Amino acid sequence: FCTPRKRFLYISFPWEKPYYVHMIEKENSQVKEDMIEDISDLFLKYGLRSTSMEDICTHLKISKKTLYQFFANKDDVVEQVMLQRRNNRRVKEDIENLLQQNALEALLLIRDHVISDYSSRLPANMFDIKKYHPEVYEKILQLDVEFSYTTLRKLLNNGIKSGYFRKDLHLDIQIYLFTKQMSFLGEPEMISSIQYPMNDIISTIMENFIRSISTPKGISELEKRVKIVEK
Repeated sequence: FCTPRKRFLYISFPWEKPYYVHMIEKENSQVKEDMIEDISDLFLKYGLRSTSMEDICTHLKISKKTLYQFFANKDDVVEQVMLQRRNNRRVKEDIENLLQQNALEALLLIRDHVISDYSSRLPANMFDIKKYHPEVYEKILQLDVEFSYTTLRKLLNNGIKSGYFRKDLHLDIQIYLFTKQMSFLGEPEMISSIQYPMNDIISTIMENFIRSISTPKGISELEKRVKIVEK
């Protein structure tokens, strides 16, 4: 029921709700992007391990032949979904805006972003990815490490220039210690054994990190912002 071409037209039965209509008008890249978004929702709703390639075809109302025109196998599907999630969370314009912020404020925004991620079902998906798609897990983890290092280094340098952070910082060590703490929380096995609310743990890690690198000016600014949140 799907024509296997670069651009395809989905023809549904009257009782079916078609997923793609007049796909001739859409480019391949946009079709794939739409598919990945829907597959991502499916993974979040039912779990990555529980969702088979047949489930994906049923959800998208396409044949397996059509699905395999876009993805080599389930590893490929998982990788493409995770890469799109990263890209959606890290739009270039958002990163540039973050780097224009007061460095201390930017770190607090990162804290809020991390808390939001942990409040979703992403950690549960990461457990399945690590266990059943280890190569994809390692690839995504490495991309996250590189991104975190680059972004944090720029923020810390901005904070030093503005007088919020100390000039005598060993940037590489500080970033290493901080990212290790955060990645440790991100380990799927840790999720079930954590004894305190994740929001409190993340906030505490970030506040301790900021205090450890701040000048008196930076600590004063942090305390002002903490008081505003508590009110």
